[in-house]
Amino acid sequence: MTRSSSLLIVVPLLGACLWTTPEQAAEDALPYDGREGPTHMPGYPCLACHSEEHSPGDEVFVLAGTVYERAGDAWGLQGAEVRVTDEAGHELSVVTNEAGNFMVRDGDGDGEDDERGRGETRIGFKLDWPLRVEVRHGERVRHMRSRIHREGSCATCHVLGAPSATSAGPIFLVEDPP
Repeated sequence: MTRSSSLLIVVPLLGACLWTTPEQAAEDALPYDGREGPTHMPGYPCLACHSEEHSPGDEVFVLAGTVYERAGDAWGLQGAEVRVTDEAGHELSVVTNEAGNFMVRDGDGDGEDDERGRGETRIGFKLDWPLRVEVRHGERVRHMRSRIHREGSCATCHVLGAPSATSAGPIFLVEDPP
């Protein structure tokens, strides 16, 4: 390999490293599922692509995630209500869409699900962290044991797959017997 051909390889690689932001790298690491809109990418960290720091689709969320009926389900649970209370006592409620996804945006809104069926709501206040969360579906209720202290993407901690030292596993309502 000649010196000039080596430069032809190294320069583009170096450019990719120098001009790729951490947010772009996080987005690039996600396996895109080919769908558009509020039902795409269930189970993945929504704010990787929908945050104030990085939003290629122009949709910015402050809190978003996916709820499943059971830990091993391949598709999310439609119609689960996600109730959130922040440190200041602000409350919000959003109902998951057909993919099990929910999204919370800043803006003019009262924290009630304003997009029934789409899994979206707007809040007219800044979230005061930490957050308390519960999920309801019919008579079933599951309270998150700990509080959310800083991360608006539920899938940052609730990674798909089995729970591990670095993940609580997916958010689900029904505990299967051992």
